[in-house]
Amino acid sequence: MENEILDARIFYYSLFSKFFVFSYESDRFEGVKEALNLLLNYAIDEKSAISLKNLAENFDEELLITEYDDIFHSPPSPVRTTVSYYNEGYESSLSCLEIKKILAKTKFRRDSVKFIENEDNFGFLFVLMSEFIKFGKSEDKNYLEYAKEIFTKFLNPFIDEFMSAIYIHRSSNYYKDVVNLLMSFVELERVFYGTSKPILHKEIKVKNNLSRSEKIRREVNKLKRSRGSRDGF
Repeated sequence: MENEILDARIFYYSLFSKFFVFSYESDRFEGVKEALNLLLNYAIDEKSAISLKNLAENFDEELLITEYDDIFHSPPSPVRTTVSYYNEGYESSLSCLEIKKILAKTKFRRDSVKFIENEDNFGFLFVLMSEFIKFGKSEDKNYLEYAKEIFTKFLNPFIDEFMSAIYIHRSSNYYKDVVNLLMSFVELERVFYGTSKPILHKEIKVKNNLSRSEKIRREVNKLKRSRGSRDGF
C-alpha cells in the first residue's frame, strides 16, 4: 500500500509539472490527456472528479498553450510563479537560495536549458517532488525527507495564494479545473505530511492599501457569489 501511495503521488506531481513548467518544446503537453483519463478512475474527491472530466473532455493543446501564456506571461497582470514572490514580494529572494541549498545535498540540478525559470518556480518544485519521491522510494530514503522539506517549507505555505491568483485571473478557464484538481491533491498531501492549510503568512501591501492576499481573497469571494458551486474556493 505504501508503494502504491508513493506511485500515485509521483504521478500527480509529474502531471502538475506539465501544466506549470514553461517550455518551448512542441511536445510539452504530451501524455497529459492520457494521464487525465487514467486518473478519472481514481479521483481524489467529487470536486476533482468533475475537474478531471472537464479537463479530459476539453483538452486542446493549442488552446492550453494560449491560456497558459495569457495567465502567466501577458501584461498587465501575469500570475507570478515563484515562492519568492509570494513569500517576500520579489523574485529570487531567500526562498530561492534555500531551495538551492537543498538541491546541493542531492544529485539533482536545474537544467537551465530545459527549465528556464528559477529553482523556486512552482512547476520546477513539482518536478523535484516527483523525482525526490521516486528516488527516495527506490534508491535513497533521504530523498523522501528532502521532498517533505520542499512541501512543508515552500509549497504548503504559499501554494494557496498561487492557486487563488490563477483562479481569479481574467484569462483563466481551463486552468480553473487544473487549480481545483491541484487543490484537492494539496489537501491530500497535507494529510500525508501531517500539516494543515496555513493562515496567510503575512500582509504584503499594494497601492490600494489592501494586502495582495486580501485583494485576492475578496476577488475569490466575489467570484464564488457570482459563479456558484463550480468554484473551488
